[in-house]
Amino acid sequence: MKAEVTAAAVVMLVMAAVVPGVTDDIIPELKTKVPVICALCECLDTVPYDVDCTTAELHEVPDLTPNNFSFPWMLDFSNNVIYEVPQLPLLPNLLSLNFKRNQVWKIATGAFRNLPNLTHLYLQNNNLTEEVLQEDVFLGNYNASYPEPLPLQELDLSYNNIITLRSHAFKHLPFLKRLFLSHNPVRDVSWTMAAAITELHSLEELDLSQTGLDRLPPHFLADLTNLRVLTLAGNRLTSVPSEIQYAHNLVHLNLNANPIRTVMMGDFQEGLKTLRVLEMCAMPDLRNVGKYAFSSLTGLQVLKMSDNPNLAVIDSEAFRLMQGDELSLQEIHVQDNNLMTLSEDMLPWLSLKYIDIQNNPWNCDCKFQWVAERLIPDLENKNPATTLSILCAEPEVNRAMRVVDLLGKAHAFECGPPHPFVRDEGRYGVLIVSTIVVGVILLFTGTLIFSCVLFRRTRTRQMFGDSVKYRRAYNEDDEAIGQTVHA
Repeated sequence: MKAEVTAAAVVMLVMAAVVPGVTDDIIPELKTKVPVICALCECLDTVPYDVDCTTAELHEVPDLTPNNFSFPWMLDFSNNVIYEVPQLPLLPNLLSLNFKRNQVWKIATGAFRNLPNLTHLYLQNNNLTEEVLQEDVFLGNYNASYPEPLPLQELDLSYNNIITLRSHAFKHLPFLKRLFLSHNPVRDVSWTMAAAITELHSLEELDLSQTGLDRLPPHFLADLTNLRVLTLAGNRLTSVPSEIQYAHNLVHLNLNANPIRTVMMGDFQEGLKTLRVLEMCAMPDLRNVGKYAFSSLTGLQVLKMSDNPNLAVIDSEAFRLMQGDELSLQEIHVQDNNLMTLSEDMLPWLSLKYIDIQNNPWNCDCKFQWVAERLIPDLENKNPATTLSILCAEPEVNRAMRVVDLLGKAHAFECGPPHPFVRDEGRYGVLIVSTIVVGVILLFTGTLIFSCVLFRRTRTRQMFGDSVKYRRAYNEDDEAIGQTVHA
């Protein structure tokens, strides 16, 4: 591919020499010599033009001065060993610059000021800290005495060593729409970091996943009035952050892989009317979705709540809306959970466009029969791949059978009276154990009391000896004396 530019130039120069009407004014670009950087990197004839330096084993940024392309292009320095980003020369048509997976620990002041059309900057997987990201790093070119802002729209700083940010770190990026800070050891959003982020009034997407957060600072999202996508996956949140209510224009919220145990009424407050997509997947501690949990999310269209190994209960009224509101839900993903039953009244199932309930331990009793009779046939018409692993886990006789295969079978989908020692064995087990424990306590107490009494008696005898009982002796003289007196 490195030779493509040379070949094209040669062909077009030959055409200019032999074809009438082809003048220098028509093909000026193709008469220029091949850019110097194409001898070092791979130049790909794409739109925009792509200069790929990912295999060049660079330790520093090469001289880019002679490479003044007059058409839009991208420059990729990823997967090298570059330690420092210097101030780059004037490259007016450079749109995208990539330093991903290097060793960058230093960026010069105004490093990107000569890139007036740069919209995408990738600095992830480096050694950047808050000390490196001074506000003048993103300084724009000066117009008279004032610096012009950089036109950056996307900035990726993920996988670095950023703990916090200076309060004006992004002062010169008023057009930034997407900011990625994932996999940095933030742990707590300091007030200076919050100030730096909230200064980005054009921000539409913010990624703070895998940053160790257990909370969001008060009113952190209130000034981000254009925020549409918020990713908080892989943090230490134990509940849905109440600060989310201030993101009044939020469309997509990702809470995956957080230690949230329950989702209850009030967790999603009234301020989230615009939310369309909610992700709560891969949560090992999630067990219960309560009544009215999603009642305030009237605009919700897609719910992804899969791969939660302990999620056993979704209340039948979890989606119950207030009077006058209409449900917007179109997709629900609850596959690979621990659900045993599904309420027919929970949702207008047959009106949804996409449903995935696969790989749950379903109890195929009479309450689940509607799934086989009505829901699965509807899924087979819309998305047949989502019906392949809807299997029974209970009762044991039907374990691992496809739910739909039970239709027409004798004794299928039964709800008989509970057997006292099978269905309610947990209750009787507790009663038996309780009885045994009480009996053991009483026996131990009685034995202790008896031992104490016996011990006291034994001690008394040892101290005072055995008591002696006297009996009056019968004497013949006494009888004689008695006779004399009465005489």
